[in-house]
Amino acid sequence: MEHIGNHLKGIYRDILHTANGSVLHDSGWVSNTIVERCRILLAGFMRNEPTDGIHHLAFGQGLASWDSGATPAPDPAATGLVTPYNPPIGAAGLTMTYLDEDNNEVAAPTSRLQIKAILAPGYPAPLASLTTYPLREFGLFGRFNGADYMINSIRHAVIHKDASATLIRMIRLFF
Repeated sequence: MEHIGNHLKGIYRDILHTANGSVLHDSGWVSNTIVERCRILLAGFMRNEPTDGIHHLAFGQGLASWDSGATPAPDPAATGLVTPYNPPIGAAGLTMTYLDEDNNEVAAPTSRLQIKAILAPGYPAPLASLTTYPLREFGLFGRFNGADYMINSIRHAVIHKDASATLIRMIRLFF
């Protein structure tokens, strides 16, 4: 598909804390993939179609086979996660703020949006066979004509989140 002009861009950062607040993992800011369906969602919004913007943030296990080599890049044509956890975190459970050019939070709309999710202790629930939930993928989703439309896709090295840990996931979208 041909894209004209500047590209949409996304980055994310994960910070995993123990129950006592110690940082176990900080990914730093890493690029993510804005998928094609995001562009369809934006076009629908511009045409005044019934879109809901960001509807939820989904998490998933991905595949254990990703651990034995380099994690595969997300597919720009992806429409969903490989192995999503249910329930996802709805828009009401996310903190969304506009950022200025220096990434400071501002009240007025800008071309930068930060989405913050806090995966509290117990979410997602550890797998029955493990004491942790292995996170390897996540994605933002909007809604268009009642159907979920993926906005971005991230695959990363496994993060084993136990039931007492808190994961803070921040996503920045640049339009």
